[in-house]
Amino acid sequence: MIIITTLALPGCLKAGPLPSPTPTQVTPTTTPTFIIPTLIPTATFTPEPESSPTPDLLIGLGDVIFEDSFDRNLGWEIDQSEIGGSSMVEGRLSLSVRRSNNFYFIRSPAPTMTDFFLEVTVRSEVCSDGDEFGVMFRFLAMGEHYRFALTCDGNARVSRILEEGEIVLVPLTQTYAMIQGFLVDNRIGIWVNGNQFRFYINSLEVFSSRDNVLPYGQLAFFVRSRQSSQTTASFDDLTVRALLPTPTPTEPPGSP
Repeated sequence: MIIITTLALPGCLKAGPLPSPTPTQVTPTTTPTFIIPTLIPTATFTPEPESSPTPDLLIGLGDVIFEDSFDRNLGWEIDQSEIGGSSMVEGRLSLSVRRSNNFYFIRSPAPTMTDFFLEVTVRSEVCSDGDEFGVMFRFLAMGEHYRFALTCDGNARVSRILEEGEIVLVPLTQTYAMIQGFLVDNRIGIWVNGNQFRFYINSLEVFSSRDNVLPYGQLAFFVRSRQSSQTTASFDDLTVRALLPTPTPTEPPGSP
């Protein structure tokens, strides 16, 4: 487990495009079209990692805030452009980028949240080493957010995106918890409580970090191509739960 602490950076935010250094935000169109991959992947079967689930993964969780099986559209803004797009097919939300060194994201219809535990299943459909996909959380109107990114070759990282650029909270690291290969599902989780974050892959805690710059926001999913001209990932079975309040210690009777 890697623990990295960053300091809050002062500065004010103003309207503008998504502040990631290289991503290009897609302008929605009115006619959604399913994105058909230009490459046909061959399924890779990889055995499950031999590890035990984190025992306290479900401790302290409250009611479900939002859940989506993607059997129908609950409010996702499905769109497409020359760069990429999104679609819903066979009970999954699919995101695709069709140009190298580009970025596509879609915001969730879930409400704005502060503290929560999120789980979602993600599958790499068409992907090359270095391409990324994952979850953006505490996403604000001007594009500021935190990002939990997985790569197609089994690495993961965490970063904070502001107008000034991207700040690395957890550097790109081989986790060994991710099952590599095309058409293989991985269950990722994010636990957020104040300035404390924990990150899970297949029920194993892989990272933890602290940061207090962005106190709340929305959820979003993303894909990012590096050198490849086609990157596609799909998402399924999203569940977001509230966190139970931490009990306040009380003094035993008769204590001074």
